[in-house]
Amino acid sequence: MKYGYCMGVNFLRDDAMARATFDAVAEAGFDYVELPLSALWAMQPGEMAKLNEALGTIPCRACNIFFPSGLTIVGPKRDMGEVNAYLGKMIPLAAGLGVETLVFGSGGARKIPDGVSREAVWDNLREVVKAMDAHAKMAGIKISVEPLNLSETDMINSYGQAVELTGGLRHVSTMIDSYHVATDGQNYDDVYKQPEALWHLHTAYPVGRMVPSPEDDISYYADFVQMVKTVGYDGKISVEGALRAEAPLDIGAEVRACLGVLKGMFE
Repeated sequence: MKYGYCMGVNFLRDDAMARATFDAVAEAGFDYVELPLSALWAMQPGEMAKLNEALGTIPCRACNIFFPSGLTIVGPKRDMGEVNAYLGKMIPLAAGLGVETLVFGSGGARKIPDGVSREAVWDNLREVVKAMDAHAKMAGIKISVEPLNLSETDMINSYGQAVELTGGLRHVSTMIDSYHVATDGQNYDDVYKQPEALWHLHTAYPVGRMVPSPEDDISYYADFVQMVKTVGYDGKISVEGALRAEAPLDIGAEVRACLGVLKGMFE
């Protein structure tokens, strides 16, 4: 298993806590960071140079937050030319940074617009993931559609739906975030039925969506851990949650403890 940590890019800017978190993740022994793809799209050249320097400390093997808020991907206002232009720029850029997996969450981007049918949005998303597949093939990268809980979007809320959306594609599949499964009271039955589609994992403690901690009720993770072990998943898992610590001196200890909890689950 490879252990990652989701975070923003403010560690490249004048944000002491973000920088302390980035440094703590690297020093703790995490295998990679997972950064927002849309934030990379908005970077200035000087920031990209800083990013490349930072990734000499710990690599970026995955990216989430796939689409920027201003890019429409479903509904009558969508322009597939703009979508393909974004894919054609960002997927190769990510691959060039060493990214192996892109996560398509972006719940707001795929939400059903007013006056548009669910079927029409499904068709739009199918066209988008097909375009992703073509660009991912050229870049040698994988993309995982993330099922999100119902409070974040009304499209693709389960593993089964994501598998159906990406059916027949070779470079786009799906993933599981234990937080979203818990939030909607779902289970892992569909993963057991189609484990080959599981390409990536996220996790967090559901109360407050916090990073895993030794103080957590460990029973929360039991079904998730059992599923991972039963289907034989041995890829990347990223923590996507908030820190409890506020002072930089506390961040290192919390990040180290988080990694210890993850390794205790799977090793």
